[in-house]
Amino acid sequence: MMQPSSAIGQARDAIRSYLQRYPHGADTLEGVAQWWLGGAVAPETVAAALEQLRAAGELEEIRAGQRQVWRRRRPAA
Repeated sequence: MMQPSSAIGQARDAIRSYLQRYPHGADTLEGVAQWWLGGAVAPETVAAALEQLRAAGELEEIRAGQRQVWRRRRPAA
């Protein structure tokens, strides 16, 4: 199902806002949807927003055991 770009943009902005307040925040897709965005945004919309932020170089997805965790992109060491 195609998500409206305005909904994705709002989710993207809310994720950026969350990470401004909590720069070390990291969570799964489900956690981002539930805790960062208050459960008010469909998971498909959150996934699209996360992918856009990754493509822009703002976020990265890392493995934590069997889970995929999203966080602000860290500089290369």
